[in-house]
Amino acid sequence: MSVKLNNYLCGIIHKKGIKSQFCFSKGELFLNGNKDPLGEKKHSKAKGLIHRYTDRVVLTVTNKCFAYCRFCFRKNNWQSFEGFSLEESVNYLKKTKNVREVLISGGDPFFLSNKKLAEILTAIRSIKHISTIRIGSRVLSSLPIRIDNQTAEMLKLFKPIWIAAHINHPDEITDEFKKSARLLLDSGIPIVSQTVLLKNINDNETTLKKLFCSLVDIGIKPYYLFGCDQAVGNGIFRVSIDKALSLMEKLRGKISGLCMPTFSFDLPSGYGKVTLEPNRIIKRNGNIFTFKNFEGKEINYTDV
Repeated sequence: MSVKLNNYLCGIIHKKGIKSQFCFSKGELFLNGNKDPLGEKKHSKAKGLIHRYTDRVVLTVTNKCFAYCRFCFRKNNWQSFEGFSLEESVNYLKKTKNVREVLISGGDPFFLSNKKLAEILTAIRSIKHISTIRIGSRVLSSLPIRIDNQTAEMLKLFKPIWIAAHINHPDEITDEFKKSARLLLDSGIPIVSQTVLLKNINDNETTLKKLFCSLVDIGIKPYYLFGCDQAVGNGIFRVSIDKALSLMEKLRGKISGLCMPTFSFDLPSGYGKVTLEPNRIIKRNGNIFTFKNFEGKEINYTDV
């Protein structure tokens, strides 16, 4: 199966941590999995608007990306995208007063022009009860040159606005990545990261430690480490919950909380995210708890 990559990714595709994320084999599209693993269709309230959680919505403003990840949970949208209606979305949001946060997603929102993206942001900012805007994007790791001075100046008009940057491997942190991230950060636009835990790509302590610490060194807070969603063809990338928790346990004792993301995965059929941490409570006797610390020692703690 042919894969379209932009010139930037072609220049770094030789790196193992990058190549294995994008170079498809045709057979992947015929493996078991769900075409809509997050149940987004049943939570759609307007064309391109998904409302699953009470206080926030997702706007899928495009199905186009700068690169197409093999493990994408929306890969079914690549060819059967139903489109996005800004008018329908704004009308829904205006009458849904409990929504305070909007996540602009896709595809990649930065695939749109600055003018089009500004149009969407302007419409959202006109709704008084919307206080927070996030943009979920792969742009820093797939085409960082897209983030230029004009883009940063445009985004500044809509602050507070957050960037949720998808990055899975330290090989993606190039000089160009750092330059574009710094441009956003210096413009007062905070960045958090989202990482998918991927079998044989980043499912080891060394890679994750380097990734999360390198992000913090730039000024990016590791936010989520996601279990790979159960989309068609994704079985080859999925890591067991037991292994994921073991990795979190190892990392917790070796990197600071600032470098630690939250481990989370989406339940099937749109039942939402669950977050997990290794269980630190070994036993309890009344108000006496026995905890296991980062060294594996069992320590008693008297509760109030």
